[in-house]
Amino acid sequence: MASLLATIIVSSPAAPAAAVGSTYYVDSVAGSDTNVGTVSSAPWKTLTKVNTVTLTAGSRILLKAGSVFANQYLDLTGSGAFGAPIVVDRYGAGARPLIDFGNTSVGNEGFGVRIRNGSHWEVNNLEITSGQHATAMRRNGILVVGEGPGGGDFSQIKIVNNVVRDIFGSDRRSGGINLHARNVSGGGESTWRGVLIQGNTVDNVSDTGIQTMTDALTGAPGWVHQRDAFRNLLIRGNTVTRIHRDGILVRASNRPLVEYNTTDQIGRETDVNASVVNYLPVIGFVAAQWMYFVDRGVFQFNTASNTRKLDGDGQAWDFDYGVYDSVYQYNYSFNNEGGALLVLPDTSGNVFRYNISQNDFDRHRGAISIDPAATGDLAVYNNVFYRSQGQYNPLTVANTKTQVDYRNNIFYNLAGGGYENGPKATYANNTFFGNSSATVTGDPSKSVADPQFALPGGATDLLSAIAAYALGAGSASRDSAAVLPDNGGIDIAGRPLPTTSIDRGAVEGTPAGPSMESSEFASGLGAFTPVSGTWSSGAAVGAALQTDIQAEGIAVAGSNSWTDYSVSSSVAASNANGNAGVIVRYTSPSNFLTARFNHQTQKVELYKKQSGVMTLLGSSAYYAGIGEYVPLRVEVRGPSVDVWVGPDKLVSWTDTINAYPAGAVGLRMGYSRGAANEVLIRH
Repeated sequence: MASLLATIIVSSPAAPAAAVGSTYYVDSVAGSDTNVGTVSSAPWKTLTKVNTVTLTAGSRILLKAGSVFANQYLDLTGSGAFGAPIVVDRYGAGARPLIDFGNTSVGNEGFGVRIRNGSHWEVNNLEITSGQHATAMRRNGILVVGEGPGGGDFSQIKIVNNVVRDIFGSDRRSGGINLHARNVSGGGESTWRGVLIQGNTVDNVSDTGIQTMTDALTGAPGWVHQRDAFRNLLIRGNTVTRIHRDGILVRASNRPLVEYNTTDQIGRETDVNASVVNYLPVIGFVAAQWMYFVDRGVFQFNTASNTRKLDGDGQAWDFDYGVYDSVYQYNYSFNNEGGALLVLPDTSGNVFRYNISQNDFDRHRGAISIDPAATGDLAVYNNVFYRSQGQYNPLTVANTKTQVDYRNNIFYNLAGGGYENGPKATYANNTFFGNSSATVTGDPSKSVADPQFALPGGATDLLSAIAAYALGAGSASRDSAAVLPDNGGIDIAGRPLPTTSIDRGAVEGTPAGPSMESSEFASGLGAFTPVSGTWSSGAAVGAALQTDIQAEGIAVAGSNSWTDYSVSSSVAASNANGNAGVIVRYTSPSNFLTARFNHQTQKVELYKKQSGVMTLLGSSAYYAGIGEYVPLRVEVRGPSVDVWVGPDKLVSWTDTINAYPAGAVGLRMGYSRGAANEVLIRH
C-alpha cells in the first residue's frame, strides 16, 4: 500500500485567480494508473507521506473512486485563490474513496482531512472513518482549524457530499465535521467568511455531528469575535445520525442559515463497544439542532427526531445562551424526549413560527421549556403541537422574566398537561383542542373546536407533516388567526401567506403539491433552460454557473401562467462589480422582475425590466464578500412582491398597474460571473 500523505504545503496563497495548478491523481495501490491517458492528459503524480508537494491556486487532489487509504490522512495547509480554489475530490466511477485514518494522529489529534490556516478549499465526495480504538484522543472526520502564527481571517471553505462515519473522540471538540478557531500560543484570532457545508452524511460519531467553535467563547486573551467568528455560514441538506452529544451546533455566528438538514438519534446514541472505547465524554445535556452566541440566525425546513433527554434538555431546537433576533421556522420534529423548544438565559428577540411538533415528549419541563432565569422576549406563533403518547407536563410555560407571546398556534392534546399563565405570558387566537382545553384563560379569541387535521399523528417526514396537519374545509381554525407583521411571508409548505384571513397552525389553506426542485444542479441544469449567457453545472458542486461577463445571463423554468409563488436560492457573484439574483414573473427576455445582490453597491436590489429597460424599484444595504452565497427568497402574490434575505424582509414593491400579473421563474447574472445553489419554487 502506498501511503496517501501526511502533509501538503500550498506555497502560493496570493496566486492570481487565473492560476491553474497541478492535478494529482492518487490511488491506494502503488504504481497503478500510470497510463494516464485514460484519466487525464496531465502528468501522473503520486503523493506519499515522504514527499512534500507544492500546490498552486486551482490545484486538485483527486483520489481514485473505490480506493481504500488505510491508516492515512490528508493534512492541508495554505490557500487557493478566489475563482481557483484547491479541490480535494474523487476521480473515476464507483464508490467514494475511503480514508480510514485509524489510530493515526498529529499532535495527539486524529483526523481524516484537516485544513489548517487556509482559504479557498473544497473537500468533496470522500468517505472518512477511523473505527474503534482504545486510545483516547480528539478525533474529527473533517477538521477546519485556524490556529497559531498562521491564524487569521479565512474565506471560502466548501465541504460537500462526503460521508463521515464511525469516529470516536475523547472531548467536545471531536466529531464529524468541525470548524474551530483555536487559541494556540503565539497565534491570533481566526474567523471565516463564506462556509458551505452541504449534502454530507455524518453517522455514528462522538462527540458532535457538525459544529462551529471559537475559543473567543472560552476567554482567549484579546479575542473579540464571540458573535461573528463565522459569517455567511450555510449548513444545508446534511443527514446527521447516531451522535454522542449534539447533532448540529452553530456557535459564534452572524446570520447563519441552517436548512433542509435531518438529525436522528442524538444523545449517547453511538453504536460503540464500550469495552474498547471507554473514554467518551460524560454528557448530560444535548439538543438536536441549536445555536449559541448567534445573531440573526435562521434554522428552517429541518427535521429533528429521537433526541434523548439525559440529565436535562433533549429538545429538537434550542435558543441557547447569547442568541438574539433569531428564528426557528418551517421545521418538523417528532419523538424528541425533551420537547420541541428550549429557551435559556441571555436571549431575546427570537421567533418560533410555522413549525410542526408531533409527539415530542416533555421530560425536561414541557413541550416548550423556558428556563426560570431566562429573560428577554420570545414570539411563538402559527405552530402545531400534537401529542398522544402519555405526556403530562405543560404544553406552554411561563416565568416571571421572559415575555412570551403565544399566537395563532394549534395545540392538539390527547395526552396530559395543560397551559401555564403568568404576568409575562400572553395568548391570542390559539386553538386548544382535547384535554385541558377548557382550563385555558387569557385568550379571548381561543377556539376549542377540532381543527380537523387531515391525518393527525400520521406524519413521517416534513412533506407528510404538511399534508397531515392541513386544516379541514370546515375547520374553525381557518381564516381566524391574527395577521402579524413580519410573519415570514410563507407557511411551512413554502407558499406565500395572504395578507388577510390567515389560518391558525403551520399549514395555510390546502397543502401544495411537491416543490419543483433542481436537484441542486448536481448534473445539468435540471428544469432550467438557458436563454442567454453561458451556463453550466458541476464545476462548483451543487450550483448552476454563469460565466459570460459580456452577456445578461438568464436561465428560466416553469410557466408564464404562474401567478402566486415563492422562489428561493442562495446566489453568489464572482467578480467585484458583479451581481447575481433570481427572476420572477418572467414572460420574455425583455419583461420580468429580478431580485439580486449587487457587489458594486453592496445592496439587495429589486428591478423591473419592461420592454428591455431596467428600472430600480427598491434596495436595501447588505454586505457579502465576493463569491459568498446570499440566501434570497422572493414572494409574489397578486400585486405584492417581497424580497427576503434570511429572517429579514429587505425590499417590498406593489405592482399598481398590473404590469406583471404572471410569469415563470429564473436565474440572472447581469454581465457577471455567478452561481446559484438549489432553487426551490412553491406555488
